[in-house]
Amino acid sequence: MVMVGIVPSRYSYKMIKESGCFVVNLVGKDYKKVFDYLGSHSKRDEDKLAKMNVKLSGAVKVNAPILADCPVNIECTVVDAVVTGSHEMFIGKSEYVHADLGLVKNNGDIDFSKINLI
Repeated sequence: MVMVGIVPSRYSYKMIKESGCFVVNLVGKDYKKVFDYLGSHSKRDEDKLAKMNVKLSGAVKVNAPILADCPVNIECTVVDAVVTGSHEMFIGKSEYVHADLGLVKNNGDIDFSKINLI
């Protein structure tokens, strides 16, 4: 299970409410400039993904794009939501995990120590 908190005024809030799904993209430090830009600009105002040349890939299990340059992407289906003050907490069931092959151990687990996360 994965939980994300979204303020209802955010563009992504409406997308999650309508689709019933979301993707968590784990971001490495080499992607920080792009991530900072995406987090401080709204798709409501501009095509920020095109502006930052973000590569998207289709998800396998949910109807949401994944950020292809992130080392790990977790596809989630919303199973519950809780309003907590200024945010709505979306609780998602992990449906599919994408990971760079160099991060995957022989047993299939992801070696998170190899990711230089923000």
